[in-house]
Amino acid sequence: MRVILKEDVAHVGNMGDIVKVADGYGRNYLIPQGLAELATEDRAKAFAHQKAMIEHKKAKLHNEALELQAKVNGMEVKLVRAAVKDETRIHGSVTNRDIAEELAKLGVEIDKRKIDLAQPIRELGEHNVEIKLVHDVIATVKVTVIAE
Repeated sequence: MRVILKEDVAHVGNMGDIVKVADGYGRNYLIPQGLAELATEDRAKAFAHQKAMIEHKKAKLHNEALELQAKVNGMEVKLVRAAVKDETRIHGSVTNRDIAEELAKLGVEIDKRKIDLAQPIRELGEHNVEIKLVHDVIATVKVTVIAE
């Protein structure tokens, strides 16, 4: 299935690209989420006309991401968690959702899917976490996990 991406989609393509994806992925995820539309011949022609508008939207999002990066870089998020007896690990974990909620309390709204954690944080201490605002703008936040 060929689709036209309306937004940047990780591991698929950038906004404005016409890409080939699995039928189920396009039909059950991309199109219902509003991330893409079916790339028929008529839509592809109409899309060529909309390409300039999309480029403008990309530039605007990139500028907003740069402003947000300047605001977020160097911020520190402190999370308090119950520690295990050895005092190095915590019960449970700190996930991207926890970090997004703490950032929201500080006045910065970031989608949890943009917070790049390879694995949830399970140890006390300081951790640098990357936030991928757009495909080429990355901010870094210091997450400090403190024992109760």
